[in-house]
Amino acid sequence: MRYLCAMFPLLNNINLPEDLRKLEASQLPALAGELRDFTLQSTKTKAGHIKSSLGVVELTIALHYVFNTPEDILIWDVGHQAYIHKILTGRKSKFAGNRLMGGLSGFTKRAESPYDPFGAGHSSTSVSAVTGFAEADRLMGKSREYIAVIGDGALTGGESFEALNYLGERQLNVTVVLNDNESSIDENVGALARYGGYEKLCEALHLEYYCVKDGHNVENLVNTFKASRETNRPKLIRVCTQKGKGWKALSENKAQSGAQSFQDVFSRTLIEIAKDNSKVVAVTPAMISGGGLQDFKQHFPNRLFDVGIAEQHAVTFSAAMAASGMRPFCHLYSTFAQRAYDQIIHDVVLQNLPVVFCLDRAGLVGEDGPTHHGAFDTGFLNTIPGLVLSAPIDGASLSALMRTALKHEKPFVIRYPKGGNFDPGQPEPDLPTGKLRLLKKGEEKAVISYGAIGQEVEQALTGLPYSHYDLVFLKPLDEKALLEIFKVYKDVLVVEENSPAGGAGESLISLKNRAGSAVKLKCRSLPDEFIEHGSRAQLLRKTGLDSVSLQEFFRT
Repeated sequence: MRYLCAMFPLLNNINLPEDLRKLEASQLPALAGELRDFTLQSTKTKAGHIKSSLGVVELTIALHYVFNTPEDILIWDVGHQAYIHKILTGRKSKFAGNRLMGGLSGFTKRAESPYDPFGAGHSSTSVSAVTGFAEADRLMGKSREYIAVIGDGALTGGESFEALNYLGERQLNVTVVLNDNESSIDENVGALARYGGYEKLCEALHLEYYCVKDGHNVENLVNTFKASRETNRPKLIRVCTQKGKGWKALSENKAQSGAQSFQDVFSRTLIEIAKDNSKVVAVTPAMISGGGLQDFKQHFPNRLFDVGIAEQHAVTFSAAMAASGMRPFCHLYSTFAQRAYDQIIHDVVLQNLPVVFCLDRAGLVGEDGPTHHGAFDTGFLNTIPGLVLSAPIDGASLSALMRTALKHEKPFVIRYPKGGNFDPGQPEPDLPTGKLRLLKKGEEKAVISYGAIGQEVEQALTGLPYSHYDLVFLKPLDEKALLEIFKVYKDVLVVEENSPAGGAGESLISLKNRAGSAVKLKCRSLPDEFIEHGSRAQLLRKTGLDSVSLQEFFRT
């Protein structure tokens, strides 16, 4: 970014918050303008949370100007609002590599900087974390300031209310800054978003309440934070901001190819199913646009339930709707389904309720990195008795599995990744529950793939004389067909895009051992480690799951 230096006379001289504190308060508005322009220049070719950070430019300046970071604890909820924070805390020269492989994380990260005391990626954790720091310091006889910045969207998550309840009872000297921009990924939901009432909430929880109606007046913010420090009790400072302030959108004249992603197929199929079945409803925790549910909302506004960033509530809510005779399709990102594991077991599967879980973003998700990769759902769901666990190889298979799930009338999981490029006219296969299918007949070896990674497998098998089977269902396994494959082939190769623990490879090895089969099984999955961020193509290469790496794997 050296060629832009002349544009940033104030920012050029600021590398750490201690440099920021040398400025006069009257200079801070000009610095805010420079920071906004710098962020736009640095991120104009990359998507991902830009608008969230542009909305907190003045807020970030004021926090680092007033509080003695990193000695004082400043925690950003989710971390998607923290771009300005990163620029001001020693990462300005690296910021152009934000969310690129080998570059800065898109979220706060303890290993990245001492100014990131607590990492994040999932929402609603900041108040819990900051109270943990405050209680630890109390035990150690240490005193400093503790600040959590949480968006009003994240405040729809249950953990944030649990933490506020705890904070009010313990009366810790903690500052909760509520960034109120009336938005999460989609329009906010919930009573607080609709009716306000933050002051009454604070009164009930014994939190001191402040409100800054213009969250882009940096001098007013500085004065408010200075005043709040005089009170040695918990406080909530509501700062009203504009998400994406200063955002200059790039041209979005994209060619319409007619191809559909997994999300498009999910939306289209759900609309078709709902037209034929009035009991079909969709449930999502604040992921309408991410999941492709905008069209469903237009067609069936009364049958789409956005419950806010509250996965536990989404699952139990879906369970009760199923118990009442409805047929809920509960849409969760794979990584967020982790937050509702108990509810999936206890409220859905134990009661054998016909909830269809559509787990979006399964597998590698790219630039969002280790907090968002859908690596673990296969393993933790495979342990649950009575749950059907499936994964489509392509869009037509996703549509077919959704129709199969509706007929099954028991708990049913469909996991699929982000993206895809499918012909909407592709015929749907018949995918009965618990049956694998043969995609390519060959000799010598058999390759069994589970899920959308099968598309890489198909490319890798070009020119190779091996058979290719689509497992489709990890639970229940098609044991009869698999044992026949073990008899026919001496070598069987298993490919999946998830953590190895509890996955297809381990399940087939268990079946082989139980049957006493002599077949040679080799498995390729994601490694048993957290995978950093990068493009999906880069990460597939790194983990040996791209078509070139797989072809080498198949030949050996």
